[in-house]
Amino acid sequence: MLGLVNIDDVRKALSAGDLEALIGLEECGWMDVKSGPYMLDKGAHHKEELVKDVAAFANTSTGGLLIIGFKTRTANAVETISEVTPVPRALVNTDTYRKLIDERVFPQVQDLELTWIDRSEGKGVLSIDIPAQPAAARPFVIPAPTGKDEKSASGLAVPVRRGDRTVFWSGPEAHRRLSAGWMAIGSPSADDSSALGALEKSPAAVPDRAKAQRILVAMPFDAPWLRFMQSQSPMRRVRVEVTQAVDKALDDLLFDDVDFLDHELGSAHSAFKESLGRLHTELEGMFTPEDGPNPPVYVEVPPEWKRTDPERYKQTMAALSGARDDFLEARTELMNALNRKGLLT
Repeated sequence: MLGLVNIDDVRKALSAGDLEALIGLEECGWMDVKSGPYMLDKGAHHKEELVKDVAAFANTSTGGLLIIGFKTRTANAVETISEVTPVPRALVNTDTYRKLIDERVFPQVQDLELTWIDRSEGKGVLSIDIPAQPAAARPFVIPAPTGKDEKSASGLAVPVRRGDRTVFWSGPEAHRRLSAGWMAIGSPSADDSSALGALEKSPAAVPDRAKAQRILVAMPFDAPWLRFMQSQSPMRRVRVEVTQAVDKALDDLLFDDVDFLDHELGSAHSAFKESLGRLHTELEGMFTPEDGPNPPVYVEVPPEWKRTDPERYKQTMAALSGARDDFLEARTELMNALNRKGLLT
């Protein structure tokens, strides 16, 4: 287990049949573990769950693994693989799984692999490997869940990963993303020749404007968490909703891995993503108060460190403040670059 640190390590362990190597791993943004198979003949819910889980991993920049045949234990809201629990081969029809995925996930997931790993006595583990998909193919959509065997003929849903969970885009989130696209290329009309003409005259203008709009959707100027960072408040205690907002903003930026065509914008955007990643890492290192409310409303640098380990407290506070300041500086540079290109209007 200690040697498995990324998705490729887990793929190698599965390929070698070394299932015990996964014990102790935590579910995460690229791995979801199931103790039992999707029982497609037992109701619509199982069908909807399968396509939702596959599409969510297709909507990440890393791809992901759905692994069926392991038990997990939960501690501090974290699911950790605790035991190999093979499932009967008779309950898993990979051809039926693949057919359903192909029918209900759009666009079709490329290079999808369903691999049965045999153990003994007609039991084994199923690995569903969803490789990283081309950015231009995302988002992957599925029929909106109805709870009925017949799939929705008109409703659509977009499942995504949020940490170790799979969720759907909310209505407001879907609207923001659609709005960003319409702002970039114009709303549909009977005659789209004007938009096509603009694209022909300036190949970089439309995609770079679309990229800029997606960034502003992910991090609007009036976002409460941005106002908190800009307030330069001490970082010894941060509300949970701020850390969650930073996590979501980073996820949105990593999800959208299409680069700016303009070199200046590309460089500024790269530095900005790096600074946001560092801020996210520093916030992840904060602690939930042991005697605080449940669920927690904030995370903190343990105040007792000021007494028991003052140097650690000082270094941690400096790292948090430095990450915040670097992020704000990188964001300012990116916004100014966008403004110089006329992409904030």
